[in-house]
Amino acid sequence: MLNTEAKFIKQGIRMFFRSLTFATLIATPALADNWDLPLAWPADNYISVAAGTFADDVREATDRRVDITLHPGGSLGFKGPEMLGSVRDGLVPIGDMLLNQQVGDEPLLGLTSLPYFLSSAEELAEFEAYFRDQLAKIMQDNNQKLLYTIPWPQQQIWTKSEVTDLASLEGMKIRSYDRSSTDVFASAEMTPVQLPWGEVIPSLAAGAIDAVATSSPSAVDGSFWEFIDYGYPTRQTWNLNAMTVNLDTWNALEEADQMAILSIAEELQPTFWQAAQDEDVRNMELLTENGMTLAPISDELRATLAERAAPLREDVLEDLGDEARAVVEGFKTR
Repeated sequence: MLNTEAKFIKQGIRMFFRSLTFATLIATPALADNWDLPLAWPADNYISVAAGTFADDVREATDRRVDITLHPGGSLGFKGPEMLGSVRDGLVPIGDMLLNQQVGDEPLLGLTSLPYFLSSAEELAEFEAYFRDQLAKIMQDNNQKLLYTIPWPQQQIWTKSEVTDLASLEGMKIRSYDRSSTDVFASAEMTPVQLPWGEVIPSLAAGAIDAVATSSPSAVDGSFWEFIDYGYPTRQTWNLNAMTVNLDTWNALEEADQMAILSIAEELQPTFWQAAQDEDVRNMELLTENGMTLAPISDELRATLAERAAPLREDVLEDLGDEARAVVEGFKTR
């Protein structure tokens, strides 16, 4: 009899604690998904600012179920060319990446950087719309979901000496950032030095380079007026960033949160694209205020540079294969 009573007492205790645990789970709100977002750019760079706007809107729309924390300035230690693989492998749940830096894994991500393929910001936007579905598929093949893209402003060369013609470029040591820019500047008889962004300012200060190829936000970030006197919009290539999320992380979300995030990304992308152009205007004014001379290159020089780059573009397309050529030719004949 005592054993029977003891058994019932133990069962009653177990049932009590089970009901208490269940009640606690009901009363406790679901934990948020905390997504750490590495950014190579400074906190006040417009791409980082755009990412912050996106994060704020996502946090609000999901009632903080998705909470994105920005880590600008490379503070998490992830380098630009590593981002496609880092998001793919789940080392980070979400990432912003410069597409042309990912060509080691996916060569088609370098199409916007084909020498003198695209001539303006408007044409870049047209290409992004044309290439969007294929870009999303590339990201899906790399275990990630494409959220939005954001462009860099026009590419320029920033030099210590005045540029008037091809001869004034000869032998100039210029920072390049990928194969395309390296080949373009070599075709102009310059001396390209491929450097990550973190080494640019020390190299300028030490005299290891005489010029830099980049866009105006980076020129302001680097306070180029302390080292450089001139800026010229060569627009030899165009650069595009993408925000993506790891597909396993994405699939773990409730469908309502997925739809909210996609809606935010779609709504914000045009604003982000306009921000890139506004940033270019603002930065050019700031660079001028700090004493730099900004001027267009002559039509003759631009035509010469484009002519010299044409065989390079053809060589790259030959290496990339039929798929890349189909994209380029399809866009040009659309």
